[in-house]
Amino acid sequence: MNKYIRAIDKINSVIKYLLAGLLIVLAVLVVLQVSTRFIINIPLSWTEELAKYLMIYIVFLGSGLAFRTNQHIAIDFLLQVSSPKTRKKLEKIILWISAIFCIALAYYGAHLTYLVIGQSTPTLQYSMAWAYAAIPVGSLLMFFNVIAALIDPHKKTVEGDIQ
Repeated sequence: MNKYIRAIDKINSVIKYLLAGLLIVLAVLVVLQVSTRFIINIPLSWTEELAKYLMIYIVFLGSGLAFRTNQHIAIDFLLQVSSPKTRKKLEKIILWISAIFCIALAYYGAHLTYLVIGQSTPTLQYSMAWAYAAIPVGSLLMFFNVIAALIDPHKKTVEGDIQ
């Protein structure tokens, strides 16, 4: 089990750097789009499309990291008013439901990705499967992180600190 936890944490470390790079590229694309549209008056249409797809990947990959450190938005009133013993059981149930949801999302996301292989993006003319692939990839990352949270439930993060 420790090998699994270490492997997931290494994958998450790589994903963090990838997300940082994607966020930098996204910021540059948005600045470039605004600059060319309003300053030069010759908009670059491909920057808007690429920025949209980068944002999708940032959200799906970042969701996996949020599962590992328990940083997703949650309504935890029931957890706070329950006893510590009941709270642990509820947290496990919530994680199992999340794992099932992630597997279903990965399955249907992969199916949807397969369905759009023949379609191409409007401006860049790449297969739409590249955009839709964020769904199964991100869902599997979320699933693996949910399993890691089930195995190692004590990994929490300090407010504002992503480990």
